[in-house]
Amino acid sequence: MNAKLILKALLYVTALFSVSVEGKAIRKCIPKASKSAIAVPKIIVEFQDKVSGFDIDTFAIKTDHIEREIIDAYNTDASGKKQKGPSKYVALEFTVKAAVIPSFGVSMGGEASPFTYDMDTGRNSWSTNYELDLDLKEGKSFKVGKLEYGGDKKVWKTFKYNLADNYVVPETKEWKKDSFTAHCITLQRASFTPKGVEKDGGKNPLVIWLHGAGEGGRDIDITLLGNEVTALAKEGIQKYFISDDLKGAYVLAVQTPTMWMDRGNSAYNNDISAIKDYVANNSDIDTDRIYIGGCSNGGYMTMNMMFEHGDFFTAFYPICEAYMDRNISEDMIEDIKDYNIWFLHSEDDTTVDPLATSISTYYRLMNAGAKNVHYTLTDHVIGTDDPEVQYMGHYSWVYAFNDQVKKQFDNAKVVADFENITIKDGKVTTTDNYVTNANCSKDGNMWSWLASQRKN
Repeated sequence: MNAKLILKALLYVTALFSVSVEGKAIRKCIPKASKSAIAVPKIIVEFQDKVSGFDIDTFAIKTDHIEREIIDAYNTDASGKKQKGPSKYVALEFTVKAAVIPSFGVSMGGEASPFTYDMDTGRNSWSTNYELDLDLKEGKSFKVGKLEYGGDKKVWKTFKYNLADNYVVPETKEWKKDSFTAHCITLQRASFTPKGVEKDGGKNPLVIWLHGAGEGGRDIDITLLGNEVTALAKEGIQKYFISDDLKGAYVLAVQTPTMWMDRGNSAYNNDISAIKDYVANNSDIDTDRIYIGGCSNGGYMTMNMMFEHGDFFTAFYPICEAYMDRNISEDMIEDIKDYNIWFLHSEDDTTVDPLATSISTYYRLMNAGAKNVHYTLTDHVIGTDDPEVQYMGHYSWVYAFNDQVKKQFDNAKVVADFENITIKDGKVTTTDNYVTNANCSKDGNMWSWLASQRKN
């Protein structure tokens, strides 16, 4: 997802240590979530006096050695709020572009990402070195108080600062963060409570998110920003859970120290104590409306929850799920065929082959008589932050958080097609199948469907 980072100068909500160089002071970085990956859309710089005489063409900026296109420049107050007159604070906003891998022609995320992916652990973490270069363009000038930089006045020297030294995450400020320990494993949790929900006309649903392998660890902000889980708390998705009586849905994200397939000792993790504890301590949750989903490794865990604790949940939304169909017995299919499920995957996913996971399982569920199982299969993954760019096929969650899951298969045709397909070792091996993106054309909205599911 494209989490957008805002560098900040001595500013924005809390006081951090400031660094001053020739009248400039940089303070902190502020990530903000988007759909496809972490990126940096804004910095805020504090100077030692009021700044004037600048516009979008005054400064040249690099973040993490990448030149950025400035699209807005303005004064702010100490909290980052735009103001008309001069102030000590200057905000510079940038375009957010995807970083395309030329050899593949697809993007794995945003340019100048403040995340670092560790190939050994398979997880993301905050970069320890994320450098800002702040320059004055040739022929340009501006004032700090009465002191003028540029032109034939005082020479501006490139200001460098490691933004990784200080950052805050206002995007996740409204989320309550804690941890929960059971069976010697500590999980991180983040929960969102819609405004007014505790005093509305009834009990409210709960939407649970389980992260992918890259978002494991001990920093829940990695989980919330890595796939833009924060979208679950915003109007675009919350609107489906709002009614005349209810103000929205609670959201719970849970982070495991490694990955869901590993408890830390190579054993599969099927414990839901962290979830049950959260529900038990919130009497406003409607236990007839508890929905769970996740992507990739979290999609695997969603399937695992279905098999191990299915009756606790109301509906499931596994995305690019990694539960190999060869490991699902006929008895397991029979056990879950009456559950409420919506699969989401992309045909060009080279990380988790849908033919060996969700497509095979979907066919088998429909053949077993499932009545409320749905599937959206896309051809590629195209985001909205940069619609010119195609993302890796594994990034199906982009469509979920953009509220773009609006098509599904005709289940009657899936059932009819079952006799024509071949599943070998859990993988659909035939090619002339009905379940292809070209046939995924029936109207159906995943979030609207999810919000309508009830146990009783």
